[in-house]
Amino acid sequence: MITNQEAELAERLIKLHDGKNYRALQEMSMPPKDPDDEGKITESMYMKMCDDIEKEMGDIESIESIDTLMRADSKFTLWKVKYSKSNFKAFWAIGFDLDTSKIQDVLVQW
Repeated sequence: MITNQEAELAERLIKLHDGKNYRALQEMSMPPKDPDDEGKITESMYMKMCDDIEKEMGDIESIESIDTLMRADSKFTLWKVKYSKSNFKAFWAIGFDLDTSKIQDVLVQW
């Protein structure tokens, strides 16, 4: 089950992909275990992702929770997001650290 706090954090995270809030994204996210991890999102990667989402999908029209998967040390939440430029919905998977409620994983697919 998704708590109100997790729902609010997930919606904030999804809405942060407007290309203006890299610092807020960093504050909400767990620091990488390995600072040299290639999976770490840089500001330029964030800007590119935001640009791709806006060009392909447009503005957010709705965000809907789908389900939750419990893992050993995190909660993986699944979201369906409708955008203005597409009849397709995007799938967002957001993992939260159980101890800190910070974001551990993000996957977007459309």
